[in-house]
Amino acid sequence: MKHSKVGTVMTSDVVRVAYGTPFKEVARLLAEHRISGLPVVDDDERVIGVISETDLMVRQAEAAGPPGSGRRLRRLRMTASTQAHRAKARARTAGQLMSHPAVTVHSDATIAEAARVTAHHRVVAQDLMSDP
Repeated sequence: MKHSKVGTVMTSDVVRVAYGTPFKEVARLLAEHRISGLPVVDDDERVIGVISETDLMVRQAEAAGPPGSGRRLRRLRMTASTQAHRAKARARTAGQLMSHPAVTVHSDATIAEAARVTAHHRVVAQDLMSDP
């Protein structure tokens, strides 16, 4: 049985941002391209992190402040990831907002191998796909 490779199902025209891309541009690209996440790349086009809609929501929830968000924000502050949430809330660039390190697989990996890697790192499937 032939195993499908990641390269056969991935797009070649990847929407990506640089470390210094402003937050508003990141949000615009996600909305314009109807995608739920995008890679952050360095000057050599290597993936150094990933931004998902969840990263943007954490930032917006903190930035919005009262009314209505106070109780939720207090719960966020009590978690083990308090510092990460606070840093994302102040993020002004893709580099400050991104989750890192990025979990990646090579295009010659099988889809089953990619699924095992994402499961091992607890990457949510929604973070991998664009909206239909």
